[in-house]
Amino acid sequence: MIKKKFIFSVALFFLTLASAQAEEIKVSGTNSSITKLFSPIQSAYESTTGDKLTLITKSNAPETLISLEKGEVDMASINGLSFNDLIARAHTAGVTINPATLKRTIVAQTSLLVLVNKSNKVGNLSKQQLKAIFTGTITNWRDVGGPDLAINVYWGKETPYLNGPFSDWVLDGEKVTSQAKSAEDHFNLREIVLKDPAAIVLSSSGLVTPSTKVPAIPAMHLPMEVVTKGEPSAKVKKVLTFYKEEFGFMDE
Repeated sequence: MIKKKFIFSVALFFLTLASAQAEEIKVSGTNSSITKLFSPIQSAYESTTGDKLTLITKSNAPETLISLEKGEVDMASINGLSFNDLIARAHTAGVTINPATLKRTIVAQTSLLVLVNKSNKVGNLSKQQLKAIFTGTITNWRDVGGPDLAINVYWGKETPYLNGPFSDWVLDGEKVTSQAKSAEDHFNLREIVLKDPAAIVLSSSGLVTPSTKVPAIPAMHLPMEVVTKGEPSAKVKKVLTFYKEEFGFMDE
């Protein structure tokens, strides 16, 4: 009986020691960046290392940097949006961030795409056609090889990481048509295009499903990166090394 108690005590000691040595790594990000980068590795990382990977979803990209600046997380995950724009928007929200204090590490990239309804027979769109559609010069699908339907352009209010690059690369800085219909986030945009035969929306490769149709368009890649205050800490490097060794550089 005494021997069993001794063995139990030793086991409990080492279990407690292991628990004490385990680390928690907190990551903030928008729903898209968390879903794309860290949710897929969370379970494998925790079971392999014994550490806890805590994922904190923020409603918009500037909040991810603000949480990092305030020391609430170990790293922030961002994708697509201009970094300078993020800094400016954080400042507008009342938090001044010195970009020189931040270290950016690109870990993956995704592709910026447009989605149309499955019933739409349009198979490809050039940059000129995309620009004409999203600025309102082309307003009917028949003008680009599609059905005789008025085009419904939807523009997400919560997708600056898609809107910004698309505006720069395709619209050449021009404004989206005033006839564009308002939508919420990328999930809402995808739901809309599944239901509306005349819709066109922006999306990324990570959100494509068998139910969505993706016309061929010029390649547009969005970097996905993590940001830390200064050089990544040892525990952050551990996560990034795990990501690289187990999943590689994710390029879709």
